[in-house]
Amino acid sequence: MRHGLLAVLSLVLVVLVGCGGPGQTVPMSADMKTVPEPSKVRSAPRVAVVPFEDVRADKTSIGRHQHYVETNVDRFVPAEGSASEQVTNFVVDYLKQAGVPVTLLQGSQAPPNTADVILAGQIESYWNEAVKRFGGTDLSSKNRLRIKLTNLSDGSTTSATVGGEATTKVVNFSQADMDKLAGDALGQSLARFVADLTVVDRSFKPKRED
Repeated sequence: MRHGLLAVLSLVLVVLVGCGGPGQTVPMSADMKTVPEPSKVRSAPRVAVVPFEDVRADKTSIGRHQHYVETNVDRFVPAEGSASEQVTNFVVDYLKQAGVPVTLLQGSQAPPNTADVILAGQIESYWNEAVKRFGGTDLSSKNRLRIKLTNLSDGSTTSATVGGEATTKVVNFSQADMDKLAGDALGQSLARFVADLTVVDRSFKPKRED
């Protein structure tokens, strides 16, 4: 009887190890479809966005998908090629939805008479995780962005560090679930940043408390 039990346990162990194996590299996007529609910015100045700088220690991935067997972990990488490209594109699209005229710069200088404000930023953290458990998959997405605005009319600057975090649980995981959650978390960060700004003479200024 004891030998039979040991044989069954050995077989289960072999099956589990066989299901493990090396993880895959999975392209991941940040979907804006479920992000709440941003409030429209009236009389918005023209904004030129400088590609965000990725200052994270590990720039090779933006998350992981851990299956039942811990040795089987997929690595999330940006579908655009880098975290900088993914976050920058998201910022541009978000501002456009908010009614802000936006252009994406290839360098750090805007051509003359094409912009009123320069937006630059850093990615301090950006991580997305899916953990498979009994009964479903736990998803989480976190980000922390440092954003700086420079008004070209007077050289004044406005900067802030904003963060977003979203979690959910799904019964049947699909990559679209992770993409949507990443978009929700990034949308939170940008909504907080835009909410603290006001338009003054073709410039963005921080809101002042009365």
